Amino acid sequence: MNTTRPLAATLALLILVVLACGSAAAAPPPPPKFWSPARCERVMLHRPLAPARQVICVGTGGPATCSWTSGHRTRLYSEFRVFTRGQVNADGGQLYPNLVRSFTLATRARHGFMRVMSHWGDQYVGWPADFFRGPLTTLATDATPARFRSIVAPIAARLTQEENATGCAGG
Repeated sequence: MNTTRPLAATLALLILVVLACGSAAAAPPPPPKFWSPARCERVMLHRPLAPARQVICVGTGGPATCSWTSGHRTRLYSEFRVFTRGQVNADGGQLYPNLVRSFTLATRARHGFMRVMSHWGDQYVGWPADFFRGPLTTLATDATPARFRSIVAPIAARLTQEENATGCAGG
């Protein structure tokens, strides 16, 4: 019996699969996702692994991280300054319900930022990160909801004012 043909067909199929996988890996990264501040807040409030009790997101980064919705009604951003109250501590999973933190959230990869994946998929099969998080800064350790607002409101107002003074490059 001639086993050369099935072996050659199997080898050819294997080469095609390897080439297809290689070309998929070489594809350019997807364009950045642009979110509204409200979407950022919803994502942070409903994260399965570390939901926050309160969240305020402010779009930051200037024209390079900004895009307009149709009709120039709303600015969308690919970068935010995020303020949260009550997160799971990464070192032991203990819940600190009144811990106030801030960090930069980016919807595309940035050097020094941690990938955050909230789904249970395997990151090695190409599932993209949901977003990327910069270093955490603790602003208060025991803040009530009212104290959270009093800490964050002036910072968020200043950031929003600075951002509104810049242009928005995206069309």
